[in-house]
Amino acid sequence: MKRFMIIAVLVLAAFTFNSCEEDRWGFDNKVVFSAAGGEEDVDGDAGIHTLSIGDGQGDEKSAAEIAGIMTVTYDWLTATAVNGGDEIHLNAAPNKTGKKRKLYVFSMVGDRTLDITVVQNK
Repeated sequence: MKRFMIIAVLVLAAFTFNSCEEDRWGFDNKVVFSAAGGEEDVDGDAGIHTLSIGDGQGDEKSAAEIAGIMTVTYDWLTATAVNGGDEIHLNAAPNKTGKKRKLYVFSMVGDRTLDITVVQNK
């Protein structure tokens, strides 16, 4: 009986830790741009329904949607996506600040939030 209890506890622990894994729906969790800026597409496996960019300190801008296309610009980064689509197009302006910079792209996938860290080197 003691052996059965130990096995049961180990199986339950495995399921508990496994269910805590973050589901990213195939989307990258980080995108890095050079100081020159540029464009990058971030593809996933699920449709997104909102789009916003924030600084991670509470300041965030939400996308405007026109004809099903969501677009948002925050400082040096622009994100565009089709509502219900599975791709986010990122466009970074050149970095002339001499400092590394970072923003976060947020989107709703189903009833959960997806976040993508976007970094631009100096």
